[in-house]
Amino acid sequence: MSADRTRPGPVVTGFDGSPEAGRAVRWAAAEAKARGLGLVLAHAGGAAEAESAQRQLASTVDALGRSDPGLDVRTVVRDDAPEQVLTAVADETDATMIVLGESHTGIFARAVLGSTESGVTKTAGRPVVVVRGEEPPPDGPVILGTDGSEQSAQAAGFAFDFAARHGLTVHAVHVARMPIWGPASEPLLGGPVLDPAPGLPQEVADELVARQLKPWQERYPDVAVEMVHGVGPAAQALTVQSSEAALLVLGRSDHGDLRRLLLGSISDDALHHAHCPVAVVRAQPVG
Repeated sequence: MSADRTRPGPVVTGFDGSPEAGRAVRWAAAEAKARGLGLVLAHAGGAAEAESAQRQLASTVDALGRSDPGLDVRTVVRDDAPEQVLTAVADETDATMIVLGESHTGIFARAVLGSTESGVTKTAGRPVVVVRGEEPPPDGPVILGTDGSEQSAQAAGFAFDFAARHGLTVHAVHVARMPIWGPASEPLLGGPVLDPAPGLPQEVADELVARQLKPWQERYPDVAVEMVHGVGPAAQALTVQSSEAALLVLGRSDHGDLRRLLLGSISDDALHHAHCPVAVVRAQPVG
């Protein structure tokens, strides 16, 4: 499968026949239609599953054709792990984004083995949307988690573009980072306090966020923006904000292993706890 470099690539979505995958396919199809793009349904499984997968895919393509005859839908079945199949197909087609349904892997298994969502967001060089919860409200805001950092800059662009396409507002949520231990607390195992990024004063943080959003507000002048100051741990605050949202958009932070172990990944937490679809946008190198 080769990409057509003269137009934006398709929306690639994972499909395994589950209700969660079905919701992801519907979300992906609607987004592909809104953007005038094709849709690729990718199934990962062994040879024993191939015949069943082809039947399920054919039925899904038929249903999509009846609901939207103009949508260009293709299918791919490969014998490999889901994250490998999705990222490979996305690379081959130069996909605009990857869409997948939420998994229900247990907490312990997630901690040890990870999940398809986390695996794809860590390796895909394009936005990944995990469709969580029930149908999001059609007029809910786009929640943008932002802190003025490089990681959230491209996430802001995705959020404004999505809001403009769907006639939605953007709620830019900033949550000041909190130290793991306070100044008077005991250091871990006798070592130093491990907080490499203490919170900024509110006015400084606001200035950084406003500076980051300004070019996007100028590019999308019809998108209304509301600044929201989150309270508490960032993942928890964003989860609360997501309860009535159409989409939660986050930048992917590639912290080192030690900091990820201590602070956790905000995007990983959101992938498993948010009440609406979550878009994770990895910052791409410049130049």
